[in-house]
Amino acid sequence: MQKDWGIYRLKDADDLDVSIHPLAYSILYTATDHLNIIIKDKSISIDPETFYFLPPKSSFSVIEKYKKAVLIWFKPEVFMDRLKFLYYITNCFFFQNPLGVAAKNSFIPYKFIVKNYARPLQTPGANPLIKRNLLANFIEFILIRAQLDFDPGFENGSKNVYDQEIANKFSKLLDEQVTFNLVVSYYADKLNITKRRLDKATQIIYGCSAKSLITGRALDKAKSMLRSTSIPVKNISLELGFSQESNFNNFFKLHIGMTPMQYRINANAIIFGENTALS
Repeated sequence: MQKDWGIYRLKDADDLDVSIHPLAYSILYTATDHLNIIIKDKSISIDPETFYFLPPKSSFSVIEKYKKAVLIWFKPEVFMDRLKFLYYITNCFFFQNPLGVAAKNSFIPYKFIVKNYARPLQTPGANPLIKRNLLANFIEFILIRAQLDFDPGFENGSKNVYDQEIANKFSKLLDEQVTFNLVVSYYADKLNITKRRLDKATQIIYGCSAKSLITGRALDKAKSMLRSTSIPVKNISLELGFSQESNFNNFFKLHIGMTPMQYRINANAIIFGENTALS
């Protein structure tokens, strides 16, 4: 199972026993069935053709199996390369109620979801890079369309002004790094604030820790260099603050699911249209 996300069709008994990370967001969708779930000892019935949004720490159980229902869950790390949209996810109306928020589906049919998203995302051995981007695009599409149907005027970000200022400065610092630094206290010192205050700001604005953002930015930089340059992996590891190439290899594989060299081969295969990219 993926570490940062998962997608299930709730038509099989095994699909009901799923493990969702407590820091993950969840989206339930039912096409033709009334979907019954239990949240905090409360029974909730979700009408057909409805998306149901649940914030982190809203544990729930599905009472029975359903032929045409889908569950998606994802951690903030999925959107580390889309910080503006991660800010929207953290602060939007849909993920504020611990008991969930319902939104009618008027924009995407169930068959399209299964064919273009559920099946490809559940295909064993498919390229993790493609699957992750496909999932992020799907979630972004659902939220934007649901928001437009619910309220065409998107929420403004006037609240948490000081936290937003800290988060913006922190993001700028990450962009300016020539040789990357993976230590949170390094950036806190640069901003003249404590590590705890920096973490608080990133949690409020992006819904994740400063360490997670640093890790995400380091991985984005590594992936970009592996895709678009022929710089040796050893040199990339040094530029990202690793004294040993083996440490960088372990770090990259832990988060991406493959070694830097495997990622480079797969990324180049995608660029040049080789079928091996999806094998």
